[in-house]
Amino acid sequence: MSLSATQDLTTLIEDTKRQMTVITGLSPETVSEFDRAEQGWRLNIDMLEHRSIPRTQDLLASFEVELDDAGHVARWRRTGRFMRGQG
Repeated sequence: MSLSATQDLTTLIEDTKRQMTVITGLSPETVSEFDRAEQGWRLNIDMLEHRSIPRTQDLLASFEVELDDAGHVARWRRTGRFMRGQG
């Protein structure tokens, strides 16, 4: 998949967030990295693992996600956890 416009990039990222929500059951927060991989794309997504009060104490998890050329999740792994106030 070649990205020819900002809309394509936005769509790819939003589709990846939806896929990761289905896979993990967690809510996506932000995409902190996006890059071309050998075969497809690589993203780092921070997802909410535990909501707290105050929000600065929320527990987030970072995931490295690899997409194939069609934009489907081919591989993912959790690379770390952190409190929102520490990220």
